[in-house]
Amino acid sequence: MTIDELIDATRDRVEKEQHGVPTYYDRRVLRQGEEHDPNWRARIGRHATALKAGRFVPWDERESVDLEGLDPHRRSEIPDEVLIMSQGTARPMQWRGRDLFKSTFDFAIVTMLLAELRPEVILEVGSGNGASALWMADLAELHGFDCRTVSLDLQTVPVTRSSVEFITGDARRIGEFLPEDTLARGPRLVVEDAHVGVRGVLEYVHEQLREGDYIIVEDSVGKGAQLREFNAAHPGQYAVDTHYTDYFGRNATSCVDSILRRMA
Repeated sequence: MTIDELIDATRDRVEKEQHGVPTYYDRRVLRQGEEHDPNWRARIGRHATALKAGRFVPWDERESVDLEGLDPHRRSEIPDEVLIMSQGTARPMQWRGRDLFKSTFDFAIVTMLLAELRPEVILEVGSGNGASALWMADLAELHGFDCRTVSLDLQTVPVTRSSVEFITGDARRIGEFLPEDTLARGPRLVVEDAHVGVRGVLEYVHEQLREGDYIIVEDSVGKGAQLREFNAAHPGQYAVDTHYTDYFGRNATSCVDSILRRMA
């Protein structure tokens, strides 16, 4: 897609789907305020190139991207400082009175992904204080679909709620603690947020995932080696869903190139 094609597509979307109301980004694409952004052509050109590549992009292609104009730490269009502050500066956002350690970007991205995927089971590896599992279970209920939410952590989570099964166990030996039928139903969403035994967790769930299922690897900066090994072991079976990783700009998320869809 060329820059001119992106401009035409944006104008068409604004008129037909958004009732003539552009977003701030739409205004920039349509060159309103271009004089305030000397990097406009390079920025919009990058987005046009990304759209041409399609929604689902192999992980190794994303890793090898030219970093010019991106934050090199996270291969992102947003500065690292913005993501740092996006979890809150006064304190984290809360859910049901518990700190929810999500960025504002991921708070929106996961909400949209759940609405689209409508998983029958969510498996979270790394419960923390339990807020994240409660939040996802509540989102499933708000979206109006039945979903089993299971969350595993080495530390016992002192929460009793019928919508979530909190299991005490070591992610490094995940198969010893999860019920055998945990991932029996689909679609499936797996969230890796334990930061230990990452490769083992990915291999364990891989055996049970099917086409269309998702893996989200949280805080993936620092987990690049495990993701590289996992994707090399399963070539062509997973792709980065750029619709979500790039929804607010390239890798405007803590899940850097790690919202993965099972493709085969």
